[in-house]
Amino acid sequence: MRKRKKAAHFLLLPELSCSPQNEALVSAYLDLGYEVDLFTPGGSCDCSAYDSGVTCKPVEYGRRWLLRNVFLPFWRGYSFFSGTSEDPLAVVGTLSAVHRRPAIALVDEIRSGSYRGLARESWKGLCRLAMRRADLNIVNDASRAELLKDYAHLPSSKKIIVYPSAFYCPPSPINRKLQREAWGLPADALVLGASGIFNLATGADWLIDALKVPGRYGVIQPVGTDPLALFLLRRLEMSSRLYVEAKRLDWRTTWAQAGAMDIGAVVYTNPAPQFQHMGTSSNRLCMFLAMGVPVIASRQESFRFLEKFDCGILVDDSRGFSAAVDAIRDRLVEMRANALRCWDEYIMPSERYAALRDSIAGVVASQ
Repeated sequence: MRKRKKAAHFLLLPELSCSPQNEALVSAYLDLGYEVDLFTPGGSCDCSAYDSGVTCKPVEYGRRWLLRNVFLPFWRGYSFFSGTSEDPLAVVGTLSAVHRRPAIALVDEIRSGSYRGLARESWKGLCRLAMRRADLNIVNDASRAELLKDYAHLPSSKKIIVYPSAFYCPPSPINRKLQREAWGLPADALVLGASGIFNLATGADWLIDALKVPGRYGVIQPVGTDPLALFLLRRLEMSSRLYVEAKRLDWRTTWAQAGAMDIGAVVYTNPAPQFQHMGTSSNRLCMFLAMGVPVIASRQESFRFLEKFDCGILVDDSRGFSAAVDAIRDRLVEMRANALRCWDEYIMPSERYAALRDSIAGVVASQ
């Protein structure tokens, strides 16, 4: 019996194993007939999104681990290597060069400017080198292609494709009435939603200010929020109109629950280059649109499509955010329909997934 081909995919964090982009990438490998080993710090991750053919293995991202492991014959069992940015790509690029296998770089983060991070320049140099020598680079919004070229000094001929931070087959929205009962919110309430990292750079202050207006309710699905911040959120003057999720939800549950919200917050005030080129790289934006939820977004060029599809309002500050709540409330039914149309016609996850799979097939065809 012919041995099945294998791919090695390196993740920065175990929690990313079932994220929309990584699920698309791993699913494409499976569709193409590869088994997939997911390498994560600690070697344990959730593989429930995949029927079979996916296992987890440990890895460390540092020079010592790389020097001890890079020449092991173990790696020759893989047809190609891939990984997310940024730290995993140093391993991917080195293994690809040493063992002469194709490399695929999922550049979902571009750590430049004030978002540079704490990695040593020598390690970051290996990461950028991996992007330059990768057979395929994947970004999550078209506006990031030039940003990637500038950051990694990619030649103009380097192949870059776009796959958004979106499930190519998203979950169905949860029962709206039952979910609101679980949140302790009225069935007919106007509910503002925030999901993911919740801090000043993602508009936490704008949302809280908007919730000061009577009659508005809020749901926050925070990730990585300090326990003190959670404590204070539950003691705000409008806390009776605010539900704060106590635990980290899995990706698909988070998306499904968003369908019980009315308006989504998509705010990025961090001046670092990648945060001003968000577009469809924003998981929360793709999530809201997939669930038919119009959004209020911070003003940047990559969000202009929201105005074109009339499924979102771009704002500059907290006052504009609060005013946008009323504007969307008055046209909520129409804008919900527009959000779904934007998902189908602009995000286009199923079409982009097919293009992603075809691009990968072209890279690994000779392996």
